[in-house]
Amino acid sequence: MISMRAVVFFLGAGLAGGCATGNGASLTAKFVKGKPAVDTGGPSLDAGIPLQDHMQMIRHLSARPVMKESAGARAESGDRQLAAALGLAAASPTAENHLRVAHEYLRLGILDTAYTYANRAVLQKPRFAAAHEVLARIWRDWGLPKLGIGPASRAIYFDPASASAENTLGTLLDALGQPAEARWAFKRAVAVDPGAAYAFNNLCFVELRLGRLAEARSYCEAALAADPQLTEARNNMALTFVASGDSAAARQAFLAGGDAAAAAYNRGIVHMASRAYTRAAEAFEEAIAARPNFTAAKARAHEARMLAIASAND
Repeated sequence: MISMRAVVFFLGAGLAGGCATGNGASLTAKFVKGKPAVDTGGPSLDAGIPLQDHMQMIRHLSARPVMKESAGARAESGDRQLAAALGLAAASPTAENHLRVAHEYLRLGILDTAYTYANRAVLQKPRFAAAHEVLARIWRDWGLPKLGIGPASRAIYFDPASASAENTLGTLLDALGQPAEARWAFKRAVAVDPGAAYAFNNLCFVELRLGRLAEARSYCEAALAADPQLTEARNNMALTFVASGDSAAARQAFLAGGDAAAAAYNRGIVHMASRAYTRAAEAFEEAIAARPNFTAAKARAHEARMLAIASAND
């Protein structure tokens, strides 16, 4: 049986699978982080955030690379959804249309410009819960979840029936290393919306992290009942089997997603966690055979082969 410490290792190793973005975030073995700030100078000052927190944000962004060419400019000319949203906001600059633009920039990972438009929406409509939630998600994806707690709390205050806002708060708490508190936020989300597959999946993830495997499996089952296509829930379900030592069930859970390359890659990650480096390399190579342009699998295959050689030499 693989220890829970090993499970935590490959929770950060990056399992293959999609990422649910429509409702805050769906937690799984892979977190999608935001891109560094581009050359627009970062987000504008939010009057609701203390000055010291802004100073923390500035220090954080100053330590990260800045792109020389504006990613936003490239996206505006090449992304139809973003172009359409920008056109609508130009023609009718309402808070709702500004938020549509913010969503598109957030989808593209251009966080500074997403922040600008979400902030415009809040300035026009201070009780706009959805805009506050987007600001919270931007802070989270920027790697500053502490600064997202205020906007997320305001989103819940202005819309107590928003399962999405509760879920976003949960992802912030989890990012702050507070899984027990995150669990309560996710539970509030599913109480508000019993069909919120993303929140059930996040409960599965948190329970897995806490070593409560039976509870984790139950929540993953609820997530898949609500959304059978939720890849993160299938991966998390597989991880519950891995943690309990049932490798056959884990393999079936990975394969249930219908993507042979991803299933092989995920098996490789599991073998890496158990230090079965030769078997990991074979699984990664199986993933490459199924998807020849699978760059991550190629990198992992090389890493596994090197570790296998080093292990044999030791």
